[in-house]
Amino acid sequence: MALTPILRMTHNNAIYSIAFSPDGAQLATGSLDKSIKLWNLPSGDERIQLRGHGEAVCAVCFLPDEKSLLSASLDKTLRVWDLKSGDLKTTMTGHEAYLTCMAASSDGRFAASGAHDKLVILWDVPGGTPLATLSGHTDLINCIAFSPDGRTIASAGHDRSIRLWDAAERAAIGEIGPHEAAIQSLAFSPDGTTVAAGDDDRSIRLWNVTTGEAIATFTGHARTVKSLVFSPKGQQLASGSSDTTVRIHDVRSGKELVKLAAHRNTVYAVAYSADGDRLASAGFDRTAYVWDLRTATD
Repeated sequence: MALTPILRMTHNNAIYSIAFSPDGAQLATGSLDKSIKLWNLPSGDERIQLRGHGEAVCAVCFLPDEKSLLSASLDKTLRVWDLKSGDLKTTMTGHEAYLTCMAASSDGRFAASGAHDKLVILWDVPGGTPLATLSGHTDLINCIAFSPDGRTIASAGHDRSIRLWDAAERAAIGEIGPHEAAIQSLAFSPDGTTVAAGDDDRSIRLWNVTTGEAIATFTGHARTVKSLVFSPKGQQLASGSSDTTVRIHDVRSGKELVKLAAHRNTVYAVAYSADGDRLASAGFDRTAYVWDLRTATD
């Protein structure tokens, strides 16, 4: 089934990150043009632009209070923004090399970031301070994810293995893999039992978090898998790739349900709305799209 996006939004340069607000009424995009844009939904009108980062914005996340946005950038900082005024509230520093990825706990209290300094830093978001620096990776970190219950952090990158960290104890608790190539994307399932990883070898692997065993491998992309997200109920997994496509798989069967083709270059970010009806994608072509999935994955 061919599907056409219902909204199209643009930046002046590549878009690296995208997120729906919890109520589904806004979309945030972060770009290589160093800006964050907030878009009203369902209209797709630009509401406000946030500026202050000195490099590309690699991650954006609405905090649960729906009053604040958390962002991370290659400029080595995390920043918290006031969504109403657009004012910068907090700047957090700690990495010594490009900050490439960030994820927040579901309650918004904590964030974890990974960087080219091979370190994971755990942050107290309300306090704006680092809580712990976690070392163990032997190469660049590309991706990071928080488990839904906030207890576990997964990180991965060029060393090809997924490392698991206990957020409360602030210590390593396991290692999964390795993959055959550098890992570029990670996502936890909503129940926290599975972590999905996409790599430079074009494959997506699903791993049991407790046992470290491989559950399934999804193929179909022709190039690197740059972004991953589970649907809110965990039944589907969406992936974005350097092959310009977004693909949605049925998690249980592994069947590809739909291929979304509108981007003209690498798809760096994908995000589901909280109700699972919409998917947003963003890429190197400076464009973000919103897709209505209600008829595509029935």
